Amino acid sequence: MKTYIMKKAFNTIAFMLFTIVLVSCNPNNKNEKIESSTVSSVNVIIPDSVVQFLIMSASSDFKNHQPPTPTDFRNVKIGYLASDKTEKIYLLCGEFLSKDENKWVEFTTIKTSGYEQYLGKTQYCQDAIMVLTDENLTHELKINLKSK
Repeated sequence: MKTYIMKKAFNTIAFMLFTIVLVSCNPNNKNEKIESSTVSSVNVIIPDSVVQFLIMSASSDFKNHQPPTPTDFRNVKIGYLASDKTEKIYLLCGEFLSKDENKWVEFTTIKTSGYEQYLGKTQYCQDAIMVLTDENLTHELKINLKSK
């Protein structure tokens, strides 16, 4: 009888430990907070209208203000800066290959009441939380510049 009670107690304890381990390994645990600026952990959706606006603005600016003349783009990404009023200031960052200087130059296009475009390294892109960083943005910018 003592053996039966000990086996039952052991099974109960084993079951409770198994349940605790199973619950603590739940990948959908809402209490878990991920502190990272990678795309997979950012739950911000940038409206397509903002993405298109920034791509159109950047390509128009490149087309209308030459030199430098861009021949290629790379590392184009979109993100935002959080302003003091909890508003988001959206921006497009990337690099273009300058035909005139034959080197890669960084650029930043910021959505303001219109837009602002900066050539060269800016603090804006370093401080921004990047959301979209796929090749489609680079491709869209290339196509948009050619169609202008």
